[in-house]
Amino acid sequence: MGKKGRVIGAAGGAVGLGGFAAALGLCCSVPWAVALLGVGGAVAFARLAFLMPYALIAAIAFVALTPPAAAQPARDPTNTELDAAGTALRDDFNRAKGSVRLLFVVDPICPGCLRGLDDVNRSLLSKVDDARLQTFVVHVPVLGAKAKDVAPAAKLLENNHVRHYWQESGEFGRGLAEVVGFKRGDELIYAWDVWLIYGPDAIWEGPLPPRPRLLMHQLRALQRSKEFPRLDGEAFAREAQALLVRVPAAEAAR
Repeated sequence: MGKKGRVIGAAGGAVGLGGFAAALGLCCSVPWAVALLGVGGAVAFARLAFLMPYALIAAIAFVALTPPAAAQPARDPTNTELDAAGTALRDDFNRAKGSVRLLFVVDPICPGCLRGLDDVNRSLLSKVDDARLQTFVVHVPVLGAKAKDVAPAAKLLENNHVRHYWQESGEFGRGLAEVVGFKRGDELIYAWDVWLIYGPDAIWEGPLPPRPRLLMHQLRALQRSKEFPRLDGEAFAREAQALLVRVPAAEAAR
């Protein structure tokens, strides 16, 4: 290879690694990671976001050494299509009154959202498979997801008391933003990549869901918020379990 070829090759390699570093920094803005790496690979990719300053050194080793995601048992998660009013979710939420209820709003091809699902699964759902704890996951196409993307993401949650919903319009995230007051100045911030906990007495009475007992998020627009903490899987699990111990088994949703 001539000198010119070596220069072009080196430049191309630098551009490629620079792009990898930028992708790590974007985290939730790289839906293509799911298509290229699968759900498990995208979760691993999102977990490396904090390594962005070192990505130029680590990129090659990451690609070469990361093992393929372990195969998970095939499951058939319920995937209900939501209308603009979220009727099916509201009905299921109210039927589960008496239980501790978790509500997640995610895009199923967002690596950061997938990492959040994996974190909550590890810290809570894989350890507490209890009918007194009901989980509702609303999947919305913020990054261009399709209904078919829900099932692979759903496999990250190892629990028999999880319901999944798909809403192509994404209207739910706008309504939830109004309820919880997701704003930066006068600008309403769309509510996705959010993680909510409701107590056993919560009821969804109007067109919009009730305010949660706890809300965590992974949104850059709210990273300086004091009212809404960033998702911490362990802290989220502690709050849910503290509520759960107060719920008698007889009152659990069936």
